[in-house]
Amino acid sequence: MKKYRKYMIAVLTVLLIAIGLTACGKSTAQDLQSNNWYLNQKGQSYKTQFNKKAIIIESPLMNINGTYSVSDNSGKEYLKVNTDDEKNQTFELTPISDGYKAKAINKSAKADNGLGSFELQKRK
Repeated sequence: MKKYRKYMIAVLTVLLIAIGLTACGKSTAQDLQSNNWYLNQKGQSYKTQFNKKAIIIESPLMNINGTYSVSDNSGKEYLKVNTDDEKNQTFELTPISDGYKAKAINKSAKADNGLGSFELQKRK
């Protein structure tokens, strides 16, 4: 019984530490929302903002408004964007020194009306 008790205490301790570390880290969605961004693509740079569920990409001709979500699957993070022109655009997010690299991974994201691959760079 004493062995079982020590084992349970050790497991609970590890779980509490893991939960504590997870709660302390800033999620990608929180990072996107708490910073202003440049969306860099093909030599062009566009001011971009993320709100709780909305993404706004400012362009000289017109703004692109849409919704987004961030998910984690098998240790990889994904950004899903819906705009008026193209729904369910999915990008694999990779952290880089001052932001994220977003690689278009589905047909919607690669379509002519899709966003295509891009980088998000923090505005200073």
